[in-house]
Amino acid sequence: LNVTLKLDSLLGNQPTKRIVFVDSASSGKTVLYNVSSSRSCFTLQVQLNVDYFGSVLSTGNFQIPPRLEVSYDYTNDYKNTVMSPMLEPWSTKTLTSDWKIQKSCSANTGKQCIHDLKVDTNFSVPPEESPLILGTQPGIFSIYVNISNLGPDHSYFTRVNIIGNLDLNKVSGSCISVIKHERPDTTLVSYKASNSFIQGLMLKGKQCSFVLEYTLVSLTKRAEVQNILIQGAVYSNVNETNHSIDPKNLNNNFKFQKKVLYKASIGHTSSSKPIAVFYNRTVVPSAFMHNLSNTILGMSNNITHDHTIYNRGPNLVSKASMVFTWPRQTKEGLPLLYLYKFQCIPQGICQCNTMNKVNEYGLAINNETSSANISINFDSNVTLPDITTCSDVKCDTITCHVKQFEKFSTVVVSSSFKVWIPSLAKPQLVSRFSSLLNFSYTESPIYNQAAVISTATTQVSAYSPPVPPNDQSQANIGAIIGAIVGGIILLITITLIMWKAGFFESKYARMRREAQEENKSNQDTEHSD
Repeated sequence: LNVTLKLDSLLGNQPTKRIVFVDSASSGKTVLYNVSSSRSCFTLQVQLNVDYFGSVLSTGNFQIPPRLEVSYDYTNDYKNTVMSPMLEPWSTKTLTSDWKIQKSCSANTGKQCIHDLKVDTNFSVPPEESPLILGTQPGIFSIYVNISNLGPDHSYFTRVNIIGNLDLNKVSGSCISVIKHERPDTTLVSYKASNSFIQGLMLKGKQCSFVLEYTLVSLTKRAEVQNILIQGAVYSNVNETNHSIDPKNLNNNFKFQKKVLYKASIGHTSSSKPIAVFYNRTVVPSAFMHNLSNTILGMSNNITHDHTIYNRGPNLVSKASMVFTWPRQTKEGLPLLYLYKFQCIPQGICQCNTMNKVNEYGLAINNETSSANISINFDSNVTLPDITTCSDVKCDTITCHVKQFEKFSTVVVSSSFKVWIPSLAKPQLVSRFSSLLNFSYTESPIYNQAAVISTATTQVSAYSPPVPPNDQSQANIGAIIGAIVGGIILLITITLIMWKAGFFESKYARMRREAQEENKSNQDTEHSD
């Protein structure tokens, strides 16, 4: 007879067979037996499949009974010899028999094994309310895990399931092995017994410690994760079969949660080209134009404002928004600064909504004509202050969104304007027009955020014809002549005064006068005698 035996026949493939033959370590065998007319008995040795129970993938499948299936039939040669083709065909005979696998449990637990698994953890970073700030060297985050079985029964297929949003670097421990899992955020650890071929069997009173090590560098690659969340649970994979139970499951779980912030230093600069614009004042009630080179728009004169935002690192900014503001119209609705060109570079990370705001009238960029025929009424007496702000005029905005603003990189917002000259009705106007760029990164978990507002200013002045300067040489000659004449007159006056005072009387005249006075004195003396 050909006798075919199949062990654990209710389970399909060989790796999941729980019982195998001792001599072949296989679950199937076909044996040729010569049997007599009397009852014959044959003995085959079987054992538990150590490879299966030792595998981290095993669950026991205790809800499925281990079944032995035996089928027997004559050999083909024997059939051809002793059996007539005219007789009823012989069919293969099949018999089955089920075994039971029983686990040893404490006497007072009845049919179910009861165990109390417990997990204790320590974290390398305290799970406090203060955030974890990541800078140039994010480092490693470690979780020290200890699992224990408080009994009273053993725990079969003991495992720890960990789910987290960090990249696992490694798991270290002599009493565990790691099971591959299809989900990248899941780590499955199986207890590895040292005294049993059933590797997941954790005897009561046993403990096991291991370390989970995560790298924080993965967070800084995109700087988007705002909270670290790692959760884990220790359990027996037999619990689902109702053969085992853990009634105290509150001590089976652990959780780590912490807010994350990223360091990034943001700076800004701005420029206006040119910094000052002079225009010839034009007062017209209305104007008609079709290109940007029109006299009303200052012909070839234009204004360019550049705003540059710097990310000096050490981390990128995952999300940011920028609001560009410029003085678009007077309060009466007259155009003021006409935005005809707007760019945010690099375009790969910067997207802006410029609909109906850039070159809104569709004017041709050069001297060519376009399909636009614009006529504007400039009948206004608006007066602009020396520094024009959005409280004085109507401003407009363009919003841009920036994604993955890398460290040590820049984002440049460039805008080009034309000045609507007839709107500047004030004679001898001198005013400063500014555009602003407000960079906000509140959507990103950046540490110590500060306001980033860039301002570019252009002075717009009415052109005044220059006054020719005086001829300096003629002015000097007149001054010299006047000084000479004045000096001569002054000298004559002084001379007359001095002459009148006797400063110019000669010495001879004085001696003559003195002699005459002396002679007269002598004569008077003689007459008196």
